[in-house]
Amino acid sequence: MDLDQKMKYYIAGNRGLVGTHYMHLQPTARGGNTSTCDYTHYLSTYTEIAADKPTHIVVNAATVGGLQEDLDRSFELMTRNLKIQNNIFEVAAEAGVQRLLLQGSTCSYPELGEQPYTEDQLMDGKIYPGYLTTALPKLVGMYQCRASNDKRGTRWRTAICTNMFGPGDRTGEHAHVVGALMQKFVDAVRNDYTEIEIWGSGKQSRDILYIKDAVRAMDVVLNNDVYDTVNVASGQEVTIQQLAETIREISGFTGRLWYNTDRPEGIKQRSISNKRLIELGWEHRWCVRDALEQTYEWYAQQ
Repeated sequence: MDLDQKMKYYIAGNRGLVGTHYMHLQPTARGGNTSTCDYTHYLSTYTEIAADKPTHIVVNAATVGGLQEDLDRSFELMTRNLKIQNNIFEVAAEAGVQRLLLQGSTCSYPELGEQPYTEDQLMDGKIYPGYLTTALPKLVGMYQCRASNDKRGTRWRTAICTNMFGPGDRTGEHAHVVGALMQKFVDAVRNDYTEIEIWGSGKQSRDILYIKDAVRAMDVVLNNDVYDTVNVASGQEVTIQQLAETIREISGFTGRLWYNTDRPEGIKQRSISNKRLIELGWEHRWCVRDALEQTYEWYAQQ
C-alpha cells in the first residue's frame, strides 16, 4: 500500500465553503460539522474524531460572520471558537495525529503593517479592531500548533487564508466580500433594481482566491515539511470597485453603483505575499474572471 492510500483525512467543518470543496479534493475523507458534532464539548469531539484514527485533520469548524456580526457578537464568537479549536487539538494530540491544518485568516495581520504581508509579520502590530473577533482565536491556534510541533514533534500547520470565494459560499448578512457583492447583483437583476449599495468608497483593496485553488493550496500547506505557517493567497490585489465592475459585466446589471462611505469598509489595503506557497509548488489554475463567472452562475441559481 502506498503512502497516499494510508492517509486518513478528517475534515472538521465539512459543510461550508472550504469544507465542501476540501471533501471534493479528498473524496475518501470523512468529515463532520456543527450539525453532526458539538465541537464545543470534548466528549462529543472525541467520539466523533478519534474512533477513525485519522492521520490528517483539517480544522475548518468555526462560527463565523461578516464584519458587522463580528462587532456585534464578539464575546460569543470568540469564546465558542476557542472551545472548538481546543477540543479538536486535544483530541488530535491524544489520538497521536501527526498532521493537522488550522484554517487561519489574513485578518490576523497588523492593520498598519508593511505590505505585502509576509508570515513573519504576524503579531507584529495592532490588528484592525473590527477583525479581532476572527483574528484572536486563529492566532492562539497558530501558537498552539507551533507548541505541539516544538514539544511533540508533530507537523501541525496553519494556513493564513485570504478572502476565498466560489460556489457554496454564504449568502445574506453573513456573507464576506465577494459573496456579498454577488448576492447584491443577483438580487438587483432578479428584481429590476436601478441601484446597488456598496459599503465603503470602493477604493479599498483585497486579495481574493477562488476556492478550488484555495483548497489545493491548503493541502500543500498541510503536507509540507518546511513551514509551519503559510499564506494561502493569490498574491494579487483587486479593489472593491474593480470587483464590482467585473461582476456588473458578468451580471448584465445596468443601474447605478452607490458607494456608501457611511458604511464600514474595513482596512484600506490588504496585499498578501504568497512566496512561501509558490516555493512549495502551488500554482494558480483559475483566472479571476472565469472564477467570478462560475461563482455568479451558482448564486443566480439559488
